[in-house]
Amino acid sequence: MRYIASASVSFGAGHSLGLESWCGIHAHGHSYQVTVSWIREGFAATDLDAWMLNRQRLLDLALELKNRDLAKMLGAQVPNVFGVASFFMERLSLNINVTRVEVREDNDPVAIIERDTDY
Repeated sequence: MRYIASASVSFGAGHSLGLESWCGIHAHGHSYQVTVSWIREGFAATDLDAWMLNRQRLLDLALELKNRDLAKMLGAQVPNVFGVASFFMERLSLNINVTRVEVREDNDPVAIIERDTDY
């Protein structure tokens, strides 16, 4: 039987945007909450070590972005919640069977990326 597990992490990061941005041209930051879900095999109570390892991977990625300029880290001219979600999906999928990444910015904009694991 397959189970879905989730873990969340919060971090702050910044960016500086041009005149056409709704954020303005000054450098500033946002708070992000990232929730990642993945497939677990077997009974959920039996693999706490695997859950803790995956949560640590999530924390490590958040530390890469914490207090950094997201435009430089993500390679996006205008970083947004979808760019952050894509970053986590791509990087974590290397080691985890990620099914969903949800990113919330400052409790407002939300991005959800889901992957069909049947392929």
